[in-house]
Order: sequence, then structure tokens, then C-alpha cells
Amino acid sequence: MNGTIKDKVIWGTPSFWMNVFPLYYGKEKGFFLEQGIDLEIEYLHGGPELVRAVQEEKIHVGTIGLPPFSKAFAEGLPAKIVGSAIMRQLNYYVVARPEIQTVIDLKGKKIGILSFGSCDEYFIRRMLKMEGINPNTEIELVSLGDRFGDLNCFTAGQIDAGFIGEPMVTQGEHLGLFKVLARVGDYFPKFQWGVIFARNDFIEKQPELLARILEGFRNACRYIQENPEETIELGSKLFDVSTEVFRGALHRDLANWEVDAKVDIEGLNNCLKIQAEAGAITCDIGNLDMVCHQ
Repeated sequence: MNGTIKDKVIWGTPSFWMNVFPLYYGKEKGFFLEQGIDLEIEYLHGGPELVRAVQEEKIHVGTIGLPPFSKAFAEGLPAKIVGSAIMRQLNYYVVARPEIQTVIDLKGKKIGILSFGSCDEYFIRRMLKMEGINPNTEIELVSLGDRFGDLNCFTAGQIDAGFIGEPMVTQGEHLGLFKVLARVGDYFPKFQWGVIFARNDFIEKQPELLARILEGFRNACRYIQENPEETIELGSKLFDVSTEVFRGALHRDLANWEVDAKVDIEGLNNCLKIQAEAGAITCDIGNLDMVCHQ
């Protein structure tokens, strides 16, 4: 798009990991500027915090896990899903200190999560129950907030295990700090996880701008998947890891990225069903109400 005037858009995200890489790559390499957009990325350190930013109109669009979004939507959040994040599948990992061998061995341990009310808490409670562990009495959950993804939490003894995404999974393995115990997607095989949302007023008043935002995002995602080697240097600098570590981290899940931002409606319905069964959603909501197809 020609011209010097750019539309400023604030994109909110709850954490700093591979899920945000297309935003930074698209910003650095001009994919958003091509759409006439000056993109600003805002961190809120958790799903509930991101929800508050929507309510306070501090962000226009954002990336969030479906569990906290659907709960907030059921409670009246003025926003809708407009696409899928790259991590549509649950390519997300539970890691633990090397001496801990299995998920069952987490009994009595301290487990780090992003925040209470986040996807992490939702996932670990269900996973532990599936392994016969009572998450209320037999483990301790530690809310890490802005320390989420900080490997020093393991070395300092603050946590024994925790959720973590790339590239810090590969970095921690490389340093010998922990081992992967489980891929979350193995416990939730058909599940729409990360979603892109927009405020209702933004959808209604600026649909053309929203379309341009999503196009810039898709273009960045597609380019990374098709040309991964060209992205290694920027990714390693962004996340402050070696090129070797970032290359391994990128390729671990790259083939499973959702680069077209398409929502898996079946996976979304499965998520809503699981949440309803767990009592996280107490009213009937359907995907037609929640999703605004772009």
C-alpha cells in the first residue's frame, strides 16, 4: 500500500514465545507496512490481563488461548474471534527438572504457570486429573507472570516443572535444565487453541483495516514457513538464543503452524464441550456467536 500515513494498530499478547514471532517478523520485514499498518505489540502477561485490556479499550486485536477467551466471552466480553493463531494445535510442552521422569512424578512438586485463569492452569488441572493426581491438594501451582519463560525459575528452585513454549523449550534442553515430559496436544488431540480476536467496535467500524491486519499476519506466517532459513538470524536475536537453538525450536513445530489463520470449528466445539464439562462455562454459547469469519 502506497502513501505515508499508516494506521496504528495495537496487538495484545499474553506472553513472549514463538507464537508472537510472525508479528515481529512481519513488523521488521514490512509485511504490515505493506498493508498500511503501524503495528504495536503489547504484552499483558496472561489471558485475564488481556481480557481487561479489551474491556479498557487499550488494544484493538490480540492473541489469546481459547479457554480464557471463551470464558470471558460467556461473561460478556465485547470481542469476537477473527482467526487462528499459528499454534492452532497444542504444540506446547510440560517440562521438568531432569530427575523427574513422568507426569505422574509431578505429585508434590511446584509447577509454574503463566497466571491463574490462564490456559496453563486449565491444561495442567485436566492433565493431572487424567493421570490420577488431585491438582487441588497434591501439587503447588506457581503463577510466574512476567517471569514466565524465564529459565532462571528452574535454576533458582522456584519451580520443579512448568509449561513452556519455543524457543525456550529447545534452549532449556540445550542447557540441560529440564526435559520434556509431555506435549499438551497429546492430551487434547482435536482442539482449537490459540485464537486471534478483535474488539466488537473495531470489527464493526473498521472491517477493512481488520482485513489488512490479518493479511499482513498471514503473509508473514507463510513467508516464515516457506523460507525458514531466512528468518533464523532475526529469530535468534529477538529471543536472545543461538542460531542453532532457534533453528531447532522453529523446526520442531513449523510444519504444524496454521499460516492461513483459519479457525478449526470442530476443535473449537471440542474445547467448548470440555470447558462446559469442567464447569468453566456455565451458559450455552455457540461458535456462530463467537466467531466472526474474515
